[in-house]
Amino acid sequence: MTDPWYVGAGGRYAGPEPAFFDPADFPWVPLLEENWRVIRDELTGLVNAQDQRLQPYFSRSLPFPPGGWKTMGLLFWGWRLHRNGRACPRTLAILRNIPHLVSASLSVLEPGANINPHQGDTNAVVRVHLGLVIPAGLPDCGFQVLDDIRSWQEGKTLLFCDAHSHTVWNQTDRRRLILLLDVLRPDFADQSATVCTTVLSGNVLQMLEQRFPVLKALPGDTRRRLQSVLSWLIGTARILSGSARHRHGAS
Repeated sequence: MTDPWYVGAGGRYAGPEPAFFDPADFPWVPLLEENWRVIRDELTGLVNAQDQRLQPYFSRSLPFPPGGWKTMGLLFWGWRLHRNGRACPRTLAILRNIPHLVSASLSVLEPGANINPHQGDTNAVVRVHLGLVIPAGLPDCGFQVLDDIRSWQEGKTLLFCDAHSHTVWNQTDRRRLILLLDVLRPDFADQSATVCTTVLSGNVLQMLEQRFPVLKALPGDTRRRLQSVLSWLIGTARILSGSARHRHGAS
């Protein structure tokens, strides 16, 4: 079995996965598409009433203009965001039926915003976009993975390889809203803890580099050692958190 690819390893991803996966190959896709209105109404109702739940995506270099991409997290690489989750019980009940789900969030692209070309965290997941509020089709609002350009449709899913270079735009006067999911690919499903910990440590390192730019000048070996320390800390916190939930009878 090959090991997952991670963006922190550097270099352009050139793996064999297609830009987009066929939704027919994933038996949980109909569940999402049949219940998309339930998800849309609950999530949009919540952010319409409490817009402060939306937070700018942590990487300042990706959206243009800055702050043009906002998210409301429910599950972030295995960590549950309980405050948002408690406010979205119907959505969570649906998502519990998706095996090997590791991330879930409402993703909002503001009017006139782009997400610059980038590679995702890893090839170990299928990234899922479920269209909730789509203000227009191509060419005004769309999504490109490698050379494949598509538009979202409300109530339909797009499944793609997040490791490939991709870019997003919304050149309309209304917000674009999707449900964004990460589902472990079957060949990496037994590596869930390692994948989540590695991605989380990479994200934490990016956050530290944004706050302390001097870290970006560290040699590659030093950065890798720093990420290993972060992975150990996150893994330990995950174990302790799981033990605490077990002691208190939480699920």
